[in-house]
Parts: sequence; C-alpha cells; structure tokens
Amino acid sequence: MARVKRERKKRWRRRRFAQAHLGDAPKEKPHSPASIRVITYDKEKFSEEKIEDVSKLSDYRKNRGNVWVDVVGMDDLTAIQQIGEIFEIHHLVLEDAINFEQRPKTEQFDDWVFILLNESGAAPEFTHRQILIAFTKECVITFREESAKCVDTVVERLRNKHGSAHQHGGDYLVYLLIDAVVDTFFPVLEHFGDQLEDLEDEIIYNPSRQTIADVHEVKRELLALRRQMWPTREVINSLLRDATEFFEQESIMHLRDVYDHAVQIIDFIETYRELGADLMDVYLSSISNRMNEVMKVLTIITTIFAPPTFIAGIYGMNFNPQASPYNMPELNWYFGYPCALLLMLLVAVSVTLLLWWKGFLSALGPVDARKKKV
Repeated sequence: MARVKRERKKRWRRRRFAQAHLGDAPKEKPHSPASIRVITYDKEKFSEEKIEDVSKLSDYRKNRGNVWVDVVGMDDLTAIQQIGEIFEIHHLVLEDAINFEQRPKTEQFDDWVFILLNESGAAPEFTHRQILIAFTKECVITFREESAKCVDTVVERLRNKHGSAHQHGGDYLVYLLIDAVVDTFFPVLEHFGDQLEDLEDEIIYNPSRQTIADVHEVKRELLALRRQMWPTREVINSLLRDATEFFEQESIMHLRDVYDHAVQIIDFIETYRELGADLMDVYLSSISNRMNEVMKVLTIITTIFAPPTFIAGIYGMNFNPQASPYNMPELNWYFGYPCALLLMLLVAVSVTLLLWWKGFLSALGPVDARKKKV
C-alpha cells in the first residue's frame, strides 16, 4: 500500500513539474518549501547560510570558488525550477531529481555532470534515499528529498576541517559524497551477515517455516542491494572513464579507491546471496534429517512391540482346547495369563537390549548444546 502511494506521488510530481515547465498550468504554493543552504569553504574559512529567497543564489552562481548548494525537499517544484534556471540545469535532470526510486546513473550536459545515487538506510527499514549531485568546476548542487546521513557526515567534515577536504575544490567534494554514499552499504551488509549466521543456527538446530521465510526476506533485501550497487559501480567507472576533465588527479585516485569499495560490496552481496541459497538446501536437508529421525523412532518402537503383538495375536485366536490337545493347551493353565504377559515383557526387553547393543538407540539422544555456536 505504501509503495502504491509513493508511485502516485511520483506521477503527480512528474505531471506537476511538466505543467509548470511548459507553462500550461498555474503555479501553486507548495505545501512544504524546500530547505536550501549554501556552504562556501576554502583553506582558511567555512561559512554556511540558509537561503529563503531562491533568487539570491544567482550571486553564488557568479562566484568562483568552492560553493555547495544543498537542497532538501522536492515538493517545492517552483523553487526547483528556479534553481534550474539560475544554474542552467537541464529540465530532464530536474525531473530525475523529483522522481524517486530510480536507477543510479550519471549524465553530462554541457559543462555539468549529474550523478544520481541512492543511500542505503539503516536496519530495520533499509529504505533507499535518492541523492542527485550536479557539479561543475565552479559549484556543487545536491538535491534530496529528506535528510541523509552521508551528506551530514561530509558537512561535519568540512565544518571541522577533518582531512584535506577544505584544501581541494568541488571535484573532491563530489568524491566525498560518493564515498559517503557507498560507505552506507557496509553497515547494512554487516547486519545481513549476522542475520544469516543466526538463521544458519536456527535451521540446523530448530528449523521452521518462519526461519525459511526469514531467509527469503534476506535474499530479497540482498537482491535490492545488488540492484543498487551494480549501477553505482558503473557510475563510478563512467566518471573515471568519461569525466576525467572534471576531476583533479588527487580526486581521481580517491575515486578509484571508492570503486574498489563498490566492488568489495558487490562481492559481499554475491557471497551472502550464495549463502542464502545454501541455507535453503540446509533447511531441506534438516527437514529430511528430522523426518529420518522420526521414522527411526517409529521403526524402533515398532520393532520392540512387534513380537509382543505377535504373541498377543496368537493367543487371540479362537481355538477350542477341549477339541484337541494341540489347540492351545496353555489356555487352561492356572498361571497362563501371567506367563503370557511375562513372555511378552521378556521379548520386548530382549529386543530393546539387542537394539542398544547394535547402537541403534544412541542416535536418539538429544543434540549436545555445546556443539552450538559460542
């Protein structure tokens, strides 16, 4: 239901933006205005300003320095369109900014490079938050629907002058943003790794339908991560291949490191997906083993009680001992009934001892808890 509502909102925004861009519909006042802040920095200083009037961004457009315009909230279509006009951003790129759940990609228009990425959310939601990065040699613009931890991390790094970010240009800032987005996948993979280990123990010692349902859920989440990470790797590779003129040599070297991180994440995803498939096989094997154990118990019970049942069946036959001396003469004994019970008991005990001596009863003991994972 939530996905349907999100798709409706997506189509509504697309229609609204198309109408506003073409001038076919009157502009309406947005319900939630966009939050715009401008960050300027260099080797000596750092400044952060919140912009209420979008037209003031034209002053920063003329500046030649490290300028970062961070836009949060995609409901204010009028403000988004004004930002696009000030910075001469193609309207197709702005449509990508307001339409969510898209595949990561990168495009180049004139002097601009546009990078669309998805940040991975934390457990237990694992929602993907879209971030559009538009940058040129003069400035960097980020569009996002809501707050993103990766962006806040980069802002704190610039504010506190951690590392050498404040000593480089906007291309290094783009690297920091891409690296922060890629790093959000590592905690998610760590969570799935721990969850798969717990599910493996459950499948071995206490398999159930809920356990296998959890395995399916993990596999679906890993597939969603794979659909995000594969194109993200291609985005970084495309930047290294086709957009080298926008990056300094230092930034290119760091982008290669981010590319290695993306490859490592994909390897983890593929490994965990294979582990999930193996857990399915382990589950089927565990169910089969439990069935074999049940059948073994039933077989042993049947083996123990079959001889007494045979004896009871013999003495349940309707023969007349008075008609012939061979027709069950023990039916007329004084201790005939106790002797029959004692015979059946002795046979059952003898069969049980025989099974124990052969080692068939040792497999029925409980699983040693010390064998479980410490």
